[in-house]
Amino acid sequence: MEPLFKNKTTLSKKNYIDLVKFHQKKNNWKYYLYTAIFSILFIFCISVQIANKYYLPAIILFLCFFAFLAYRFIQPYYKTKKEFQSDKVQKNLVNYYFFYKEYFKVKNKMGSFKLRYYKIYRAYENENYFYLYLDKDYAFIIEKSGFIIGNKDEFRDFIKSKFRFKFKGN
Repeated sequence: MEPLFKNKTTLSKKNYIDLVKFHQKKNNWKYYLYTAIFSILFIFCISVQIANKYYLPAIILFLCFFAFLAYRFIQPYYKTKKEFQSDKVQKNLVNYYFFYKEYFKVKNKMGSFKLRYYKIYRAYENENYFYLYLDKDYAFIIEKSGFIIGNKDEFRDFIKSKFRFKFKGN
């Protein structure tokens, strides 16, 4: 079967940094709102414990609060740093995307796999890329300039038809 679209995207440092910036722009407000709500709850619980002179539970809650904040602010940094230092980014892994009517394939030097469209969490478009998110954190980067079969405008229409409410364009 002949693919409807074919794309070649090199996962470079620039592409990855652009993805991180895009992801932060889209999701940071939710992340910080969630962190703020839980911080307020922690502070309230600690205050109640101190007001009732229960100092040991207050200390335990404070340590939990500190661990929560450390996790919320340090974990994303290390996760991004680890991904940035991975071979796929550092060695400019080349992905070939083949889009068919019901699924798409991704091929690179590490192998290939097939994924049905309904398994995509969200799809986004910005000025240079299409991002197909597998979940809230991981995405495929598809360069608009990398189309071998088809073009970015036809692909946008195709993606809109496949993802309806999951697609957000420019």
